[in-house]
Amino acid sequence: MSVYKPKQSRIWQYDFVVAGRRYVGSTGVLNRRAAEEFERRMRQEVATGKLGAIGQLPLDEAAGRYWEEKGRHRGDAVDVERRIEVLLSLLGPQTRLSAIDQAVVADAIERRRTETFRKAKGDKARAYPVSNSTVNRDIIETLRPILKRARTHWSPQGTLHGLPEIDWRDLRLSEPRAQSRVYSQAEKAAWLAACDGDVRLALDMMLTYGLRYGELFFALDALNLDVSDPTLTLQKGRKRDVILHLPLRRDHARALTELVAKARGAGIDQVWCVEVGETVTPLTYGMLEHRISKAANAAKISGGRRIHGARHHAGSMILKKTKNLKAVQGLLGHARVSSSERYAHVLTEELRAALDDDEPLDPQSAEDTGDRK
Repeated sequence: MSVYKPKQSRIWQYDFVVAGRRYVGSTGVLNRRAAEEFERRMRQEVATGKLGAIGQLPLDEAAGRYWEEKGRHRGDAVDVERRIEVLLSLLGPQTRLSAIDQAVVADAIERRRTETFRKAKGDKARAYPVSNSTVNRDIIETLRPILKRARTHWSPQGTLHGLPEIDWRDLRLSEPRAQSRVYSQAEKAAWLAACDGDVRLALDMMLTYGLRYGELFFALDALNLDVSDPTLTLQKGRKRDVILHLPLRRDHARALTELVAKARGAGIDQVWCVEVGETVTPLTYGMLEHRISKAANAAKISGGRRIHGARHHAGSMILKKTKNLKAVQGLLGHARVSSSERYAHVLTEELRAALDDDEPLDPQSAEDTGDRK
């Protein structure tokens, strides 16, 4: 039997040749007897012509097939495409699916963790470490659906796919729990005041409606600027199958009406534009982000994820006004109300304030809590 256990691995591998074709990969098991049984069944499948070629499929071919069937139709297709490129660079485009086991994925994760990225150009630009959440998305959340589709859709029913079992939960890196950020009135006013032109409206919409940054780049047809009931329609979710109709404030609707007219006059299908002389050109994703971040610097707003913090701010403010998690869910487009529970700290803080205003049982309690007489 052609099975072996590599050094520094608990998983047995198979490696055999039939009719000039080599079959190699992981058995996904921890003892020799089970590995030999796995290899025996694979040889039998090969001999009877039942073994599909899925396990021998190169990763780049499998990733390309997944992209055509699923990836390009997802709402985050741009990110999926970028992550596939990262995955191929780490695992190798010609690596066969059957060779991708727990140890191979763990090694890719470790190598990705040592990489850095720069937010600016030039050799002197600061290098930042890649976060655990980025590593999880680039490797686990990209590779897992590819392998799952290979098992469920590309392998004939009743045949061995030859793909190792992988414990994804064991491989996933810990991620810090997301914190809800709320800007003070002074911070919000300073940030908005530091923005120029249409950028101020873009930031105000994020702070008001909790739009993700990418959702600012909606098509003109997504707007209904009817005076009586202005709305913005967004398609949310990975499959863009969740439709959210956001009611717009009247002042925002009036400002957007002017921008839409300017954009349509220039043949542009987004509201965010810049005028250079007599030419109107669209603000790119990076240009608008740079201007909002520059305004945050001018307003002395520090900390990470300042732009995404506008979404947290909007969720917290709507909960503070309505006391209703369902309202937060409706505003932010969460599929489950449990996703909105991170904003419940607002209600906890108000409850704390109400309890602190209550009369203490004894004078010492008033001194300890700082209550007023």
